Amino acid sequence: MAGIGITENPITLEVRDGLVTRILGGPAARQLEDLIAPLGAPARNIAELGIGTNDRARLTGRVLEDEKVMGTIHLAIGDNSHFGGKVAVPSHLDGIILSPTLVIDGKSVMVNGELVS
Repeated sequence: MAGIGITENPITLEVRDGLVTRILGGPAARQLEDLIAPLGAPARNIAELGIGTNDRARLTGRVLEDEKVMGTIHLAIGDNSHFGGKVAVPSHLDGIILSPTLVIDGKSVMVNGELVS
């Protein structure tokens, strides 16, 4: 998780209407809450969803590479104004999800980290 690093326990984000409403998990979840709490609701915006497709990228703890690792997805919260969105806040934090299942509009895009064609 950007701003935190590799976590020992998963961070769970509960989302409603495009905003993170609860952050659950161990110490890393509390760290994330502490990072964004002073910035208010805009820092809780779901800003980005990306699918890792680079089979040469490796998990390193550096988000710019981690978010590209084949078989992952990443979800960012906070600012999206720098790529055409309408939420401007001094925070954009990417979190990497390992072996995800991603379903969009009822169609599976990725199952347990494997892209579905």
